[in-house]
Amino acid sequence: MNEFFLNGNRINHSLSSKTVLIYADHRRRDAPSALLIAFYLKKLGYNTVIGNRLNTKSLFYKFKPDLMISTHPNAVFLSDELKIVAKNCIFVLMHPESSGMVREAMLDHMRGGNSEIGDSYSRHYSKVLTWGPQLKEWIVEAGLYNEDQVHEVGCVRYDFYLDTIKSKKLSKLGGMSSFTGISNFDNRNMFDLINSGRGQHGIHYGKYGGYEDYLWTSAAYVRLFLEFLDHWCLKENNEISFRPYTLENIDDFSFFKDRYREYISIDNKAFFSEWLSGLSANIFCYSSSVIESIISGTPYITLQNIIEDRLEFHAPRDILVETRGDLYNYTHRPQSIEELVELSKKAVKGELNMPFNLSDSPELQQLLSKYYGWPQKKPSSEIVAGIVDELLSEKPKNKLGLNFNNLESAKVTYRISREIVNKRWVTLDDYHFMPWHTKEKHYVKTVFDKLCEKNYE
Repeated sequence: MNEFFLNGNRINHSLSSKTVLIYADHRRRDAPSALLIAFYLKKLGYNTVIGNRLNTKSLFYKFKPDLMISTHPNAVFLSDELKIVAKNCIFVLMHPESSGMVREAMLDHMRGGNSEIGDSYSRHYSKVLTWGPQLKEWIVEAGLYNEDQVHEVGCVRYDFYLDTIKSKKLSKLGGMSSFTGISNFDNRNMFDLINSGRGQHGIHYGKYGGYEDYLWTSAAYVRLFLEFLDHWCLKENNEISFRPYTLENIDDFSFFKDRYREYISIDNKAFFSEWLSGLSANIFCYSSSVIESIISGTPYITLQNIIEDRLEFHAPRDILVETRGDLYNYTHRPQSIEELVELSKKAVKGELNMPFNLSDSPELQQLLSKYYGWPQKKPSSEIVAGIVDELLSEKPKNKLGLNFNNLESAKVTYRISREIVNKRWVTLDDYHFMPWHTKEKHYVKTVFDKLCEKNYE
C-alpha cells in the first residue's frame, strides 16, 4: 500500500526523532507549503505532522510535538490553554495568507486579535517568520515581538516556481474569482457576515464606507465576469479554466458550469503553481498571486479598471493598498469588456507578453522585496526548516506516550459528520488537508527532489 497513505498526515515516523506539527489553515493554499517544509525537516531527521482546522488540536495531544508552526496565534488554542501547552512545546508563528500590506490588519493578525487582548497569545511564541522586512518592522515597532524573535524568510509558496521555465506558447486562458463578499466557504449567515464585517476600514472598504461596499465590489466583479464569459464562451465558443478563490464555496460555482457548459472548467483540484504555469494569461480581480504571475511569467489581466470610477468610491485605491495598490500597475488593465476580449484572444494565440520587464523596474523590485521577501538566496522552505532545527537542537525530546484524547477526537468526528449531513462534503474536501489526500505528497516530493538538486548557497 502507498507509503504516504499509511502515514496519513505524517512525513517521516521515527520513535527516536523529535516531532514538528504544522497547522495548514487551508488545504489548497497551505498544504503544499507545509509539506515542502516537512520534507526539508525529514532531511534533517525530524518527524512532521500536518494538521488542519478540524484536527490540529487532536493531533497535538496525540503526538505531543516538540515544536508547532501555526499561521494564526489563536488558530488552535485559546490563550489559557496555550499557556499550558507552551511549557513543553516551542511555538512558531508563520504568516502564510496574503501580501500583508495593511498595517493595522496585520498587527491584529499577528497579535491574535485587537489590542484589547494584549500579549495573551504573542508571549507564548518563540519565533515569528515574516515574508519581508515590512511586516517585521511593523510588529517590532508595535512591541508585539522583540526584533531578535522575528525572521524574514520569504514566502514558501514561491518555492514552487523556482524550477518553472516557460519555453513554449500556451493557449489555455484562466480566470480567477474574488467573490468572497457573497460566496463563503462556510455558508455563513449573511446578516452575521455584515455584522461581523463592521469596523473593517482599510481592509474591505474605506474610512467612511461600510461592509456594504465590500458586498458591492464582490457583486460587481461577478457581473463583469458574466459579461465577459457570455461573450467569450457563449458568443465565440471559447474555453476557459476558472479557479474559485480559496475562501469561496465550491458548490456555488455549479451556476457557472450550468450556464457555460463545456466551455468552462471549474478547477479547484490542480496545484496552483501548475495551473498558473499552464496558462497563456489569467483574468482576475485582485490577489497577492500577482507575485506568482511575475515569478512564473504568466500575464495577469485585472478587471478593476473596467469599473474604475465606481470602484474608487467603494474601494479607494489609496486606502486599500492590498487589493487596489501599486502592485496592480504591473498587470494588463483593460478599460472595457471589448478590450478584455481582445487581450484574451492575443493570449490564446501566444501573443500576449508581460506588461513590464522586472529587471528594468527598480520600483517593483523594491516592492517585492519589502512586502513579499522575494527573492531569497535559497528556498524559503529550507530557511524555515533551518530555523526549526536551531530551535530544537538543544530542546530535550518530549516523551512519546501517545495520548489519544477522546474528547478532541470526538469533536473532529462530529465536525466531519455535520458537514456531510449538511451536504457540504465538496467544500470540506477542498478546505481541509486530510490523511487520505496523497496527491499533494507526491507532487511536493517531486518538487523537493528538484530543489535539492540545485545549489542555492
